[in-house]
Amino acid sequence: MLAESVSCESIGVNTHEHTIISVTGSDSPPSHPRNLVLATLSNKLGSRSHGAVQQDFGEETLADAHPPDAQTARAPSRRAFLQLATAAAGGLFFGPRLAAQERSKVVLARGDDLRADSGALRYDCVLDLLGRAIALLAGEQTLALARSRFFSTNDEVAVQIATSPVAVAPEVVDAAVTTAARAGVSPERLFIYSADEAELYRAGFALRREGPGVRCYGASSEGYRDSLTNLLSSDVTVLVNLPSLAPDLRAGLAGALRNFVNSVKPSYAHECSADGGAGLPAIAAERAIRSRTRLHVMDCLRPAYDLPGGSSPPPRWDYNGLLVSTDPVALDTVATHLLLAKRREVRGAEWPLDPYPLHIEIAASKYRLGVADLASIDLLRLGPMKAALI
Repeated sequence: MLAESVSCESIGVNTHEHTIISVTGSDSPPSHPRNLVLATLSNKLGSRSHGAVQQDFGEETLADAHPPDAQTARAPSRRAFLQLATAAAGGLFFGPRLAAQERSKVVLARGDDLRADSGALRYDCVLDLLGRAIALLAGEQTLALARSRFFSTNDEVAVQIATSPVAVAPEVVDAAVTTAARAGVSPERLFIYSADEAELYRAGFALRREGPGVRCYGASSEGYRDSLTNLLSSDVTVLVNLPSLAPDLRAGLAGALRNFVNSVKPSYAHECSADGGAGLPAIAAERAIRSRTRLHVMDCLRPAYDLPGGSSPPPRWDYNGLLVSTDPVALDTVATHLLLAKRREVRGAEWPLDPYPLHIEIAASKYRLGVADLASIDLLRLGPMKAALI
């Protein structure tokens, strides 16, 4: 029996803590959602004590989100992913707080109440869904305990977001940052970044280099050292990776591993993305990245199933889901399976990714970054699974 649908009304999220700000600085949100950024925390929240933030969120149990009979699905094996064996531990990216596991876990969380009648995403419901997914992944019964497995009050948190080929929804970015803040991380110790500030702006994110609250800027604006952005200085203790599901022209899949190109020089990123992204695992294996990355949240709310056509945007579909894991290889393995299933549904026949995302298997076999064998991945399902494709 599948876990019941998540209800965003169940935890009483305070939506006044979620402020909409246009990129032009106007107080009123523009009519088009891509021309705005959903600010992760309002000034009011930033001035509160951490205790007040946690009290607002509550200590509710999550038994209803994953009852004892909730489905734990082991995805079927596919020949392409069994070409290279892996002995990587599934708990690799939990960091020092969680013990290593023999298997990897990926949470597929979906909601049927994520959108208003207008089609706009409901931030409070996205936040609720992410919180429950993190709790299921960590095996905790309260959101507070689940958050504490990934964040502490002393952390400096960097949130790396995808802006191309499909940008992460601002609501997902908001939810990730708010989750860290409600674990006790000061808003001044949180920042959002992607490779390029122009892409951030086009994706609807307002740049903010200084002042109180959460900052947002491009990795290129701070320069690089040995190809790695100076944003990931010694002060950063936690890296949260937010990719968005889509095919990629050079790497095959724009997933968790490919998203780390946002942390390196564009020339190095271009080089690593060639030949199915064969060089991408080397970026993810960089000590400054590997040792700090604790959580990967893939935006599958409106994934793309094909590449853009000329000046046309990539074709997308409403999936209303998130994929959450501590293992980027397992996450990309499941994401590839999902994407191929959608492409098969659209075309009525096998429609392989071109190029094939070789970097997933390389990350597992050569760099031991995670598990690429579908038979060794526990897929934990949360919410409605109609048309889940996996």
